[in-house]
This record gives sequence, structure tokens and C-alpha cells, in this order.
Amino acid sequence: MKEKSLDRVDESEYDVVIAGSGAGGLLTALGLSEDGKRVLVLEKENHLGGVWYGYNVDGYRVDQGLHVITRAKRGPFSRFLRKYLRPPPEIVLHEGWYFRVNDRVGTIPSSVADGLRWPLTGMVGRLSLIRIGARIKMMKLREMRTYQHLTFIEYLRMKGVTNQTIMDVMESALYLAAGVPIEQASAYEALRTLKDTDKETPKIRSLKNLLFGSQDYDEGVAIGGMQGLVNRVVSAINGDYVLNAPVERITERESRVTGLTVRGKEIRNSKIVSNIPLWSLPNIIDSKRTEVTSFFQNWSHMRPTKGVTLWLGLDKVIIGDRKSRVIVHPTPSRWVLSLSSFDPSCAPDGKELVAIAMIFIEGKPIDEQVQMMKGNGLSTYHPGIVDHIDMEHVQVSYATRAALMPGQTALDRPGPRTPVAGLYIVGTDTAGEGVGLQQAANSAEGVLAALRSDN
Repeated sequence: MKEKSLDRVDESEYDVVIAGSGAGGLLTALGLSEDGKRVLVLEKENHLGGVWYGYNVDGYRVDQGLHVITRAKRGPFSRFLRKYLRPPPEIVLHEGWYFRVNDRVGTIPSSVADGLRWPLTGMVGRLSLIRIGARIKMMKLREMRTYQHLTFIEYLRMKGVTNQTIMDVMESALYLAAGVPIEQASAYEALRTLKDTDKETPKIRSLKNLLFGSQDYDEGVAIGGMQGLVNRVVSAINGDYVLNAPVERITERESRVTGLTVRGKEIRNSKIVSNIPLWSLPNIIDSKRTEVTSFFQNWSHMRPTKGVTLWLGLDKVIIGDRKSRVIVHPTPSRWVLSLSSFDPSCAPDGKELVAIAMIFIEGKPIDEQVQMMKGNGLSTYHPGIVDHIDMEHVQVSYATRAALMPGQTALDRPGPRTPVAGLYIVGTDTAGEGVGLQQAANSAEGVLAALRSDN
């Protein structure tokens, strides 16, 4: 895919126009290229990828937000790349999740035996953890769907879970994935995340995992970072892209999409894929049909979530391992990861790149949030981090485009088709199971299937 200026675009050259180059848009373009289609990608920013990109800061390579690829071997994102990108990217797996609750550290129990030894609570709490863990591991996805209108805290209380440490650890894990606390997080999304699957699991396999556990943490970091992944995807796409090209209007006539307008220039096409956030589309869709305007207005209420990522370049290696650490207490919950332990190329020789991430706190100045991230237990339990800072860089960006709460779960969302023939929607706020890149890949597969079927 090559960059073009808007005035050089010949609309007759493209089979499909994609509005927005987030992960969903770029993955859709990649799949269409495999189908022999030529695409035009329009991006309002000065770079491709949305929050799926990276850049250099004082000799360190950072991603836009802390990205760990979940289900790196068996998930929809890795399946998508194996199908459409050859050779697939190299991903180095991490060594597990470690949760700190004040002076105690514990992993995620993977078996009954692990639960009985869990160091974060006493025996009564451990038995409670085993009960709820067994219930989740043995639960079918269809049962999880029955709880889609409950919050996770409502589900836990319904099942008699009252141990505060268990709820705090679960909240920390889900807060980073769902973007909201367990008082707001969807019970369905929480259960599916904790079960760690998007597919039904045979009962005998679920029982085996419950009894014997698994140490295969199928999560990791891509070598070359997010920008390396984006560059490879972009190079494999058949078509062109235009930067600094905000879509001002998508036009419908006689129930079909006819084109879109960018900086006053109309680009006509009968197949458009929108990777624009759903809550922005009511102001962009040009239609006289109530069915269309109501469809997009219904999703204008969606609630996005923001994350804060603090990148610290250290003048020496302090952490040096591939463990995902979560500080549960003292609050706020923070996720700490040594990126250079996975991919040394992101830091200068002999130095270390550490990322600390948390959910953005609305109404609090960013400098205060940074101080909270560097204090509140970090300076106590990892003093070397704050004592050896060589580079400091902070980002505020979407954590997940739509919070995973009742009314915004994968089961509630629209897509890939819209009431306008030829107009499709893709992205983490439209449809598809999972969060982040997993959901983007699922959403892209849905759009590709719809386009193929409609053709």
C-alpha cells in the first residue's frame, strides 16, 4: 500500500473504500487484498493504525499504549495473521501474571491445588476462590450469555462471593481489560475473559484443566513492536492510503451508499467500510431515512474508556524478566511490564524499557496521575525503577474503544452490516468477541464474510 495525496486519488481504481485505519480497518484491507481487491484507506491522523502504532523517544521504541497480545497462539488475531500475513509475526510469550496485594504476591491459580496454596488470602478465601473458579471453568458460553445484563459484582454476590481480596484481584484483572470496575463491568465479558476462551470447551477438557491446570500463558509481545506489525500489514495491502483525510460525510441514496466526502472532495464508491467510532457516525451519515438515522443514533451513547501509559527508559536493567505484574494495592491498579525483556531492540544496549499502565481518571490532571503511577507502592516494591529513569514519556489514549459493560458487550453491538446497503462497520466497538486486537480481528472477519456473501 502506498501513500497518495487526496488530489491524486482516482476513485475508479478501488473496489472498496475504508474510512479509518485502526486495527479493524487495516485488517479488513489485508483480507480484501488476499481476495484480489484493491482498496483505498482514508485516515484523519498523520499516521496509520489508530492506537495500533509506535514511535521512538530518545532512543527507545514505544507503542501507543501497553499492548500484550492475548491468545497469541490460538486467538482470532493470531489466526487472522496466519491466514493473511506470511510469514506470521514472531511473538514472545510472557511467564504469567503476578498480582501484588500490599506485601503479598500471587499468580492466577490454574488448578484446584494452586487455589489451595494461593498466598493472597486465608483458607476460607481460598475455598471461595476454588468454588467460583470451578464454576467459571466448567461454565458453557451459552450460560455466560444469560448474564449479559448483569454487572460482574452482581454475579459474584449472587454466587455468594464476599472475600474482598478475591474481588480486588478480579477487579484489577478486568479493569485493565474492560476499562471499568466490576461494579460496571459486564458479567458476560468478565466470565468469558476469566474462562479464557471464545469457544465452547468439551466438559472433560474443562475438568482436566480444573484439576491439573496449565502453565501455558498464551500471551506475549510481538518482536518489532506494534509499529513493526503495522508496517508488515500495510506492506501486504493492495491499494493506497491518504493521511490527514477526515471523513466529513458518508452519503446514502435510494437505500445504498454512494460515496463519502473528505475535505470537500467527494469520492464515489458503492462499497464502504467504516472504521470510524460508532458514536461519531450520527454526525457523518447523510441519509433521509429514519431507519438509518435511528440505527446510528442508538449507538451514539457508547462509552469509550481511556488508558494512561507511562513509559520509563532505565539506565540499567532493573526488572529483566517477562512477567506481567499488577499492583492491586496500594491503589490505583497498575500493570507493569518490561518490554525490553521480550524484545531487546526497543531499548539501547544495557538499558531497559518498562511500561506502567492504568485506566485514565477523568477530572484529575495528568501530572497527578503520573505521580500516582510512580508512587503508591511502586517506589516501595520496585525502587530501582524510579531511581534509574533515563527517559520518561506519558500517553493518554483509548484503552478499549468501548467499555465492556452491559449494553456495550460483544453481544449487544451492531455489525458488520448497516441499514445502508454497501456500508459496513468494523472495529472494536462494532462486533466480535474479545478485546483489543482480538476483537478487531473478529470484527474484520465478520466484515470480510459479509462482503463476500453480498458479492
